Amino acid sequence: MLVLVFALSCMVARFFLTDELGYSSFWPPNAAMLVALLTLRPRLAAGVLVAGLAINFAINAVAGGLSPPESFLACVLNVVLALVAAPMTRRFCGAATDLTRPRRFAAFTLIALLSAAIEAAIGVAIEYVLMGDGTPPFGEWMQWVLCDALGLLLATPAVMHLVRAPRPEHAAWQVGRGTLVWLLSCVVLTIVSFAWARTPLFLFLYPALAMLAFHARPVWSLTAVFFVSTFASALTAHGWGPIARLSPDGTLMRESMMEPYLFSLLMVVLPINNAVGEKRRDTRRLMVMKANLEYAATHDMLTSTMNRQKFEAILRSVVEWPQAGAVLFIDVDDFKGVNDSMGHQAGDEFLKAFSDRLRDLVLWRGGSVGRFGGDEFAAFVPGRFSPEELDSFCGMMSRALRAPYCFAGIMRSVTASIGAVTIGTGRITADELIHRADTALYATKAAGRDGYTIFTAPAADLVAFSADAARRGAASVQP
Repeated sequence: MLVLVFALSCMVARFFLTDELGYSSFWPPNAAMLVALLTLRPRLAAGVLVAGLAINFAINAVAGGLSPPESFLACVLNVVLALVAAPMTRRFCGAATDLTRPRRFAAFTLIALLSAAIEAAIGVAIEYVLMGDGTPPFGEWMQWVLCDALGLLLATPAVMHLVRAPRPEHAAWQVGRGTLVWLLSCVVLTIVSFAWARTPLFLFLYPALAMLAFHARPVWSLTAVFFVSTFASALTAHGWGPIARLSPDGTLMRESMMEPYLFSLLMVVLPINNAVGEKRRDTRRLMVMKANLEYAATHDMLTSTMNRQKFEAILRSVVEWPQAGAVLFIDVDDFKGVNDSMGHQAGDEFLKAFSDRLRDLVLWRGGSVGRFGGDEFAAFVPGRFSPEELDSFCGMMSRALRAPYCFAGIMRSVTASIGAVTIGTGRITADELIHRADTALYATKAAGRDGYTIFTAPAADLVAFSADAARRGAASVQP
């Protein structure tokens, strides 16, 4: 893909952005080679560089305007630019980081200028000393630096975005209608203003790009600047637009004015994107902080289950909007023995393992689990339960909670006592439900623990199943 991007950008730059003297306002193909060095493995990156050099030389040969030695020198120096910029970009901006962030883009700007200065100094020295080029060296060097530095600045964020989000369905490709409208407006305004050179319409690009920066993500703003720069440079190189009118003889004045103009477009977009981005990041941080505080206020920090207040609030909403289901109170049998024999840290690890298993048993039915404190938990399971179904469900819960737990590096079986009550069609308060489930739980403990008790209304009979009773069959007791 990067080879294709290089080929397309090279053809556009060579045939549309270059004037009759062979000068271009900016040279974007180098961005593809730089991104290849930043994101690909060395062997693949080397392949992109070699392919880019060959494609560049072939396009120069077709386009003409440069002698073979000049063309080969330009192609090699483009590779040198990428090789110089890549390690500095990786060191100060990261190999695949978002170059649209203000500090990274500022660092990348210095890297692009320094890399282009080194490349241009080598090229101008070779042309002046070995090839006998009579062009003033400083002016040639300055135009070379600005051309290649602007090429990296304008094209690298867009190419990096293309590589990091290669699939059209990726979230990074999503663009709002307003963003798309402003982006297209900027491109159309560029074409109209440069085609109609006798008007100051090109100045309206600044507010249009500013509005785009307010509505769009930085990558789309910089992509818009890239397309605006491409059309503006192409029209200027072929004698269209206000800047071309200032230099009808085709001297370096055209490039010297065009390049600061393009850079000024960047300077309009970046500060706005920075301010808007900081505001959005602050908003996201506040939303995350709010979510964390809400979670901390409604959940137990040790087991990550709901705390008592949150569970009771859910139970009240279930009662207010009548919903069938069952409420279970679960108490760990002899949890004090675990703490005394293994320590409180092991006890905390057991509670985490116990709550995880309890959640697994309840959540698959759309239920909720809360910790009421210490080793006591509560669960709400939605759905209509017949007496037989609730009896079967509680039996399954009791057996599953009795299975060995792995905590503190050991396997240990710990039993639990359960009290259950169904939510019927009659009017009942949440406090009454909690009282009934708690009463059933204490009946289980009185019957010998390691079992379950179902509070049956309206007769208010408690059917208690201890571990021994479960083997003998159901035993009915009075509350």
